[in-house]
Amino acid sequence: MLTQQGHRVVTASSAEEGLRLAEEHSPAMVLLDVRLPNEDGISALPKFLAATDNAPVIVMTAFGDLDTAVSAIRRGASDYLIKPFRLADAQRTCRQALRAAADRRNQPATPQPMPSGQQVLVGQSPAMQQAFRQIALVAASDLSVLITGETGTGKELVAAAIHRNSQRADQPYIPIAPVALNPDLIESELFGHAKGAFTGATEDRAGLFEQAQGGTILLDEIGDLPLAAQVKLLRVLEQGEYSRVGDLRVRHANVRIIAATNCDLHQGVRQGTFREDLYYRLTGVQIHLPPLRQRPEDILLLCQHFLKAMDYPAIDAAIDAELLAELQSRPWAGNVRELKNAVQHAAVIARGRSLEATDFPPAKPASGEPPESLAGSMAESVAAWATDAIADASEPLHDLHARFLAASEPALLRIAIDHTGGNRAKAAEMLGIHRGTLRDRLRAYNMDTSNGD
Repeated sequence: MLTQQGHRVVTASSAEEGLRLAEEHSPAMVLLDVRLPNEDGISALPKFLAATDNAPVIVMTAFGDLDTAVSAIRRGASDYLIKPFRLADAQRTCRQALRAAADRRNQPATPQPMPSGQQVLVGQSPAMQQAFRQIALVAASDLSVLITGETGTGKELVAAAIHRNSQRADQPYIPIAPVALNPDLIESELFGHAKGAFTGATEDRAGLFEQAQGGTILLDEIGDLPLAAQVKLLRVLEQGEYSRVGDLRVRHANVRIIAATNCDLHQGVRQGTFREDLYYRLTGVQIHLPPLRQRPEDILLLCQHFLKAMDYPAIDAAIDAELLAELQSRPWAGNVRELKNAVQHAAVIARGRSLEATDFPPAKPASGEPPESLAGSMAESVAAWATDAIADASEPLHDLHARFLAASEPALLRIAIDHTGGNRAKAAEMLGIHRGTLRDRLRAYNMDTSNGD
């Protein structure tokens, strides 16, 4: 492909041979594999930068993990290709690297020590390899990031990994769940308040943004942030400024913002519960974590990871092919979090022997999929109700769907509210709708007994 585009290409089967050719030919670009005989590509990367006067180096691998991706970018790689890749993707990556090199010469990369601590993001599937690549690339910058994915996919782990591998790693990292804060005091919690700003404000107080100065803030479930707080957050993102509640003095925020959500923010924009300008400001860099059911090839690796963390004996023999097939066939509605709990449960039951399917909790139905017997009876009940409604109507019906919702939805909402102890955010998450939508539906059925949200 590169030859057809007019480039002259030389190849080498080892890092040592490649370095010799690089010194001889002074290449404009290097495509470097990770797994090589003798010296690996990551270790040799700084040598190629030195030998080529910092020509762009594109790392290629089919066996990378987060550490590999981060190490490659930290050591000066201009990009990271995950094998197998399409030639069109390789062509675009090479073109971008050559264009960037023509605009400015890369500065020499100084190797930095990898962060200590156990790696907690695990996966060898193409989807996770892509996530590792995105984490490595965005960690090296200071851009805001939006992480999306279902509950239990590991969004908080991604945010922590971005901070841990960034230039802010030695500064504060503060994860915040706005839904867990008092709705009336969210702005105060985030941005602080002045003495006398409201009843109970007996002294000046710094908010979480001040406490995280120089570091990173994770705003988990950003879709639950009230509109008033969204305005202030947008100001921080665009101007790096904010004010404490009750204080007009402008303060400067040197904070990186990472947001996470398991809901559709675009739908929130359409419903008026999420600001459109904030949505586009947050989605400049987006990392999506796939559900576990879309990467079953990672289940064995994850199980071994969880067993190792428990210091489980005979980890390699703990899961045989039959059990692995059973685990890969499950829907895992709770994703990696559910798998972790299930593995820990099974390990306790097995008490050191190889795990069996009966050691695991029963498989839960996928989200939105009731058991077959219940689903069948529900369908029969709905069909009977609709048949009776049509038969009893004196005129042709035009609102059958609205009648059905009015008859069935209140009971569903009540069950969700009762099950979560009145916590509307958790009830909305259970129902798969935005908290604002839940509030509107409760009001429509005269079920809203609260004074506020």
